[in-house]
Amino acid sequence: MCGITAVITLTGRSSNLRANVAPTNGGVADRESKKRKLTNGVSSQDDHLSTSVGDQLDSSLHAINHRGPDSHGTWISPDGNVGLASCRLEINGLGPGGQQPFSNKDGTIHAVVNGELYDHQRIRDDMIKRSGYKFKGGSDSEIVMALYEYYGVSFLSQLRGEFALCLYDAKKQLILAARDRSGIKPLFWTVHDGRLLLASEAKALLPFGWRPEWDVRSIIDKGWLTEERTIFKGLRKIRPGYYLTCLSLDHIAEGQYWDHDYPEKHILETRTEEEMIEGVRSKMLDAVRVRLQADVPVGIHLSGGIDSAVVAGMAKHLLDKGEVKLGNTGLHHLRCLGIAFDKGSGFDESVIAQNTANFLGVDFQKTHMDEAAFAANFEEAVWFDEQPHFDLGFVGKHALSKLTRDSGIKTVISGQGSDEIFGGYDVYLQDYLREPDYAWPNNELSESKRLQKLQESEATTTKGFATWTGPDGTSVPSQLSTSIPAFAYNMTFPHLALSPWTTTHYGTLSPQVTMIENIPIRIRHLMSTKWHPLHSAQYVWNKTALPNLLLTNLSDRTEMSHSIEGRVPFLDHHLMEYVNALPPSMKIRYDSDTDALTEKWVLRQASRPFITDELYTRKKHPYSAPNVYPVGGPMHKLMERLVTKENVEELGFVDWERTEG
Repeated sequence: MCGITAVITLTGRSSNLRANVAPTNGGVADRESKKRKLTNGVSSQDDHLSTSVGDQLDSSLHAINHRGPDSHGTWISPDGNVGLASCRLEINGLGPGGQQPFSNKDGTIHAVVNGELYDHQRIRDDMIKRSGYKFKGGSDSEIVMALYEYYGVSFLSQLRGEFALCLYDAKKQLILAARDRSGIKPLFWTVHDGRLLLASEAKALLPFGWRPEWDVRSIIDKGWLTEERTIFKGLRKIRPGYYLTCLSLDHIAEGQYWDHDYPEKHILETRTEEEMIEGVRSKMLDAVRVRLQADVPVGIHLSGGIDSAVVAGMAKHLLDKGEVKLGNTGLHHLRCLGIAFDKGSGFDESVIAQNTANFLGVDFQKTHMDEAAFAANFEEAVWFDEQPHFDLGFVGKHALSKLTRDSGIKTVISGQGSDEIFGGYDVYLQDYLREPDYAWPNNELSESKRLQKLQESEATTTKGFATWTGPDGTSVPSQLSTSIPAFAYNMTFPHLALSPWTTTHYGTLSPQVTMIENIPIRIRHLMSTKWHPLHSAQYVWNKTALPNLLLTNLSDRTEMSHSIEGRVPFLDHHLMEYVNALPPSMKIRYDSDTDALTEKWVLRQASRPFITDELYTRKKHPYSAPNVYPVGGPMHKLMERLVTKENVEELGFVDWERTEG
């Protein structure tokens, strides 16, 4: 786990930039951070053209030192055109053997890797057998070097885990940057002053002379939430399951190595319920098992929901059976950590989490987030997140990571991603009802009952949505052949009081249409002809809110803010591919006795031995935090200090009078 940075001079493009290269041996160089004038903790290099590439890389790592405080390393090509840098959080392969950047035996391939790669011992053994590759240490990330040498770019399909990486092949003059299948780990890129810049966070680009400028269009049409744009102009994300290449230090292109797929909706499922339940249980146990392996202590973030509870329950089960040890502690004592809100807020789930901990017989620590705690942590959490969030939940997660770090835990496992693959949100229910489940027709939901439930759902959720239209005048629902609530939920951010000039300059922008147009035409065809509407909705969610919001604000950024590595078993691609292939009625199930629909049905059945009765029957409650506080309190005073006429007008695109009103 680490933060990574790369700088590539695009020699084939016109530029007045010529890198002033510091002396280097072309290998790894540990650099002690130098004292510089800082702005929000980031080196201020106004005259970046006179600063050496080595110093710029050092300053870049300093800006994201929270991602890897254990060691820093850089590699710069002899001609100064390529620089790679890594700040390391030591999790596996402790010691110098895991130092990055990695280099191969003849010094022609170099790489930096952020994240955690599983099955690495099996892959090591396989690469030694196939190619005789000589590994230098025990780091999981080093398998990237062996796999690339053997498979070329297609090695990405061999990786299992949460990762972002950047690799340089000097013989091929190839830069390769890639991101994991779900977008768990971040990787940003831009071209500035004739150089291709890549980094784990935007703030790491400041030492190279890049300066953030609001991307007003992306903010208005929610492009930052639904596709590769960010809230900063010209700054892009490598999308989940994609890779970026730069050939001959000139041509930049993107490709896709993995995507979600779903079965043809009319093909009858031949497996029994028991087979599919056992299949989910087996895949989940394996996903949890590999994520318990580390050379440092491992904990679990526990809430009041079924997702984190089943992770904790399965972890305890595996420990009790002696199938795995808990990190490097050699102990079989599981530690869980969570958040408590004020009892009367309506958001506190800590009692349910404590019940789960008692049921499992494990420790449970919690951090209490009252109004004063939210106000005290708000600004720091925003600095680490670098983008908006719809409530204060990200502040709570930021504080939880501090508790985790203070407790001596460097790695945590969470229940993030379960709702997206198992159909856990209420907004999915209408998508399930929109068509019969042809793959599993022998369920209790009769056709008449399905139509009745669909009509009831539409009457309460689609009011006003029918007016959403695309450029060709057709409604958004008809363009996707699926219902609108799941997509509407992605757009629930409060509308900004925009300055009048934005409408004149950008015209009428629709976040919904932006989202639709980001879906490839090939996928839209599958949605309209092959996939069940539930699966279409899940695809969109997995491409929008999950990577661009939830895995950012409630996972990577708020975990790494306190140097915590997060692991996400529900987004193990072996598990995802298995669950994606299940019939819709295995994910959402109608019960004729209660006349109700149950979300995540197959997960509940697979999890039954590991969770309490309370959670087995509990309806989904998404994690969120209190947002309403009294005038004169800590949050109100904070907002009064931050939301001023001067600050709002400095944004340039928000109208102060409308904001004040």
